[in-house]
Amino acid sequence: MSENQPVTLAKPRLQFIDMARSIAIIMMLEGHFTGAALSFEYRKDDFLAYRIWHNIHGLTSPLFFTVTGLVFVYLLCKEKNTPFLKSERVSKGFNRVRMLLFWGYFIQFNISVFFIDLYYGFRSVFNGWGWNFTFHFEWLQAFHVLQSIGIGILLLLLIYGVRYLIGKGEMHWYYLVGSLLIFIAYANLKNFIQLDEERLANIADSKPAYWPSGFPLFIQNMFYGQYSDFSILRYSGYVLLGGMLGSIIRKYEDKTRENWFGIMFIFVGGILIGLSQLTFVQIDNFVESIGLTKHGVFELNATSFIRFGQVVSLLGVLMLIDGNFKIKAPLFLKLGQNTLPIYIVHVILLYGGILGFGLKPLAFNSDLGPWSSITVSLLAIAFFVVMIYFIEPLEIFYNKQLNRIKFRKKS
Repeated sequence: MSENQPVTLAKPRLQFIDMARSIAIIMMLEGHFTGAALSFEYRKDDFLAYRIWHNIHGLTSPLFFTVTGLVFVYLLCKEKNTPFLKSERVSKGFNRVRMLLFWGYFIQFNISVFFIDLYYGFRSVFNGWGWNFTFHFEWLQAFHVLQSIGIGILLLLLIYGVRYLIGKGEMHWYYLVGSLLIFIAYANLKNFIQLDEERLANIADSKPAYWPSGFPLFIQNMFYGQYSDFSILRYSGYVLLGGMLGSIIRKYEDKTRENWFGIMFIFVGGILIGLSQLTFVQIDNFVESIGLTKHGVFELNATSFIRFGQVVSLLGVLMLIDGNFKIKAPLFLKLGQNTLPIYIVHVILLYGGILGFGLKPLAFNSDLGPWSSITVSLLAIAFFVVMIYFIEPLEIFYNKQLNRIKFRKKS
């Protein structure tokens, strides 16, 4: 290298992003294991500890989905001058979408129920009753966390493509507009669901009016169906808002370790927490007064934006920590860098994904006291910390064995 040639130094990694991802996955593990173990007799608002836990647990999904969008767009915007179809990040993004959709549906497969159904099917044939095969695949069609994240990332890519075609404006404005459109649609869907639930409560023997009406369960679960707790409209807005933050952070990444930047995030988050409810009420009153709608529904988004404000404030706090302290916790940060394998393994162990049997209900089934439930959660978190500690040696061992097999086949 020439002495006069400038040396390009690699920018230090923004550790507050990894910290946010690690906090999100730990909160997910704690919430799911505690929720699976804790007895219903302790799930009462009379208990202050439960109210605090329940409120904190409610932040898990907004944090997880927002940080997912933040990380993806932060990396995506690194190649902002690369043509859309030639971008390596775009290609990786579409591969990520396919992988998330595959694992999302695959871990819902219940091999135990499949073989039980198969057994009774063959039994009916041998008894001369005909081919009475009935496979119970309803849960396989559920739309859950990984599918919702996958569609959220797909929306991020499509909006990024629209911005590339238009060629004007900052990327974060596109994601903000996209997220607002999603939340407008979700408010109307949420209103529809609430009215449907009221009808079910008041009319005996009535059936849910799943939407879109007349579509297969597989499609309905993406919006409002039998298994649609993580519907597209409910959580994709967080992914797009996260994309907005990722674009902003990429643009001002040199400022993220300055105190004013983190304080600004805390301030904006505080405004969202304090004013979202009032703002949406005023919007509802306005659209009703001009006759645009007979019944305003925007207030139904207040909780979503309050949660987003909490996420933004948390990110601001983590920015201040990252900017003022040297974080020497590689194992903790590595948890956030391996959220997908942690999520998949925890579904298999806890809920019996794929296998059909798990810790719930074999070991516990909402029948433990608070201290026992806390112990279960701590042991689960410790297990996954150990798993991530050994994940690289396991991957190296796996790749070596795979290469040996390939070499023997060639020889």
